[in-house]
This record gives sequence, C-alpha cells and structure tokens, in this order.
Amino acid sequence: MATKKTTSWVDFKEVRSRVSLEDVLTRYYDVSGLKRTGGTLVGPCPVHGGDNPRAFHADLERNVWHCFTGCAGGGNQLDLVARREDVSIRDAALQLQAHFLSGESAACRRTKPSRSMRGAGEEAADSAPQEPAEDDQRAANPVLDLQLSLGHDHPHLVRERGLDVRTTTEFGVGYCRRGIMRGCIAIPVMNADGKLVAYAGRRLKPQLIRERGKYAFPRGFRKELELYAYDRARSHASEGLILVEGFFSVLKLHEAGLRGVVASMGCELSDYQADLLVQGAETIVVYDGNDAGRKGAQRAVQKLEGRTKVRLVQLPEGYEPEDVEPRGLRWLVNGMRALDLSEVQFSVCKPQPDNDKEDDE
Repeated sequence: MATKKTTSWVDFKEVRSRVSLEDVLTRYYDVSGLKRTGGTLVGPCPVHGGDNPRAFHADLERNVWHCFTGCAGGGNQLDLVARREDVSIRDAALQLQAHFLSGESAACRRTKPSRSMRGAGEEAADSAPQEPAEDDQRAANPVLDLQLSLGHDHPHLVRERGLDVRTTTEFGVGYCRRGIMRGCIAIPVMNADGKLVAYAGRRLKPQLIRERGKYAFPRGFRKELELYAYDRARSHASEGLILVEGFFSVLKLHEAGLRGVVASMGCELSDYQADLLVQGAETIVVYDGNDAGRKGAQRAVQKLEGRTKVRLVQLPEGYEPEDVEPRGLRWLVNGMRALDLSEVQFSVCKPQPDNDKEDDE
C-alpha cells in the first residue's frame, strides 16, 4: 500500500510517537489473521507473506516486531513499512506522516485498533481516552520564552578558543554575568524548528569543572531529543551533514567555511538524532580523537549505516575537530566527498630535525 508523498520534510519523532506499530498493522495495512496474546500479536508475517502461524511476533507495548522465517529480521513500525514497500526509512516515515498526520489535529492523531484485532472477549473502549504506550511518552523539550544577556567577546571565546566575535554573536554564544548561568559561557540550544529549548553552560572555574564537569544543562532537559545547530544545518542537508561531538567544534567548522555541521552534544548518538541525520544526503562523522570518541563514532556509524551514506574521519589521539587547521578541515570534508572515501585516518606530521643546524653546531 503506497501513499503519495506530500512533503520532503518528515518529523520522525512525531511519526513514531503518534503512529504505533498496531496502527500500521490494523489501520494502514488492515492485516488480518494475527492473534492477540496480551500485548503481543502473533501470526503469518505481513511483510513477506507466508502461512506459518508463528512466524511473526509484534510487541505492541514496545512497538517492535520480528519475523522468524522469511524476513529473518525485524524492527519498529518504520522498518515494517520500509521492508514491505521496499523503500527507505525516510520514505516509510513520509508515507505514514501523509496517511495519519496530514490535516489532523494533535488530539485525533493517535488511531484506535480495529475491532478485528481485539482479542476474544475484549470489550470495546472507543469512548475512553487512549493512554500512549511507555515508548510513546518521549515528550519534546518545551520551548523557552527568555533570552539571556551575554557578552560575545569574552576572552575564553576570543583568545582561548580563537573564535571571531561575529561567529559567537551569530550563534548567540556568550558569557553570562547573572542568573543560573552566571560565570559560565552560555550556549543557546534550538530545536529542529529553530526555537530555543535550553541554554547549556560551559563552566570556566577549574574547581567547578573538577567537581561538576565542564558542562551544565537545565534540569529536565533531554539533550538526546535535540541535535545542536540542526536548525541551521538542515538547509544544507542536500549537500550532506557533518557530525561532531561538541558545541565549539560546530563553531570552528563554521568558521572554516563548512556548513551543515551539527553536534550530538557528547559521544553518544541517540535514535532521534540519527533520524534527523538520515534526512541528509550523507553524514560525515568527525568525533574527538580519544577512546570515548572513537567508540562513539563507531556506534554512530553502525546506527546510520543502511539509512544514509556514512563517512568516518578518525582524528589523532588528543585532537578535537577545532584543533585542525581550517584548510585541513576543508581538505578532509571536500577530499572525502570528491574521492568518495568512506574512512580517513587523519594524522599530524611531526616536525623534522634541522640537520643542517645541528651540523653547524
């Protein structure tokens, strides 16, 4: 069952939270022949067909399915549509978004299971409000209605990090003198629509860094639901996106003339962040050159592979993207794309001894 795509933008979080696996099976495909046992549906596989009554298992609470015969695999509701229609995850999400969410109010977007899928003796409860499953309770970070007064020319930014004041002003990054971010470099974090959802604070005092770490986030803020600077980068998605760990790496790569740069705000890429990345033509992963960064980069590559083209840059030990000269950064990105390289191990040449000078001495 194919639905015409109505837009090139898809909100993966909205689709997965509003359209359940049960919705897909019962309302999108109108599958029959599956038997309910508690929160599980079992029966012939609706993806590849067949008549094995135990081939397909769908866990409706977790929104995951598995086929033990022909498909020999599984996934979530998007994976089911992608496998059945032989399309990408992005196209599967577009189909469900167009079918279930276009033109509907948020209150009506969650659909109810069809009567044919209810277990024997189960009472209809169409009039009762439907509570979302636990996995669907991933509420978005609330939008903030405030703006901090910040100093964009603080020495930590201009002298220590070598950032241009025009860059810090453009990204809204600056030193905070009062309030909960007092004494920190405050970094505004926008959601995918460009609305402010948090200020991250970069601590400057060594004692506070030792006791509490370098960064402070507001209580209740879920950074796994945001991809830093994605609101800026999305206009360059057709060229490809560049994934780094930290805020300042985004700013330095921006100054190097590279666009489409985003940060996962740490070395762990969440499912939602991956959903945003796969909307680009490709993703170049440039995590920090340390053990955590290398392991995080490998996990990010594994999470993105098969959904978008992925390239990996391995930096030297102890290096971060902002430690590389702008010309080197441009060479890395443009060279990988021009030569279609999937992985580059970037190294730093050690200075050679001046033999002539030693001879003169």
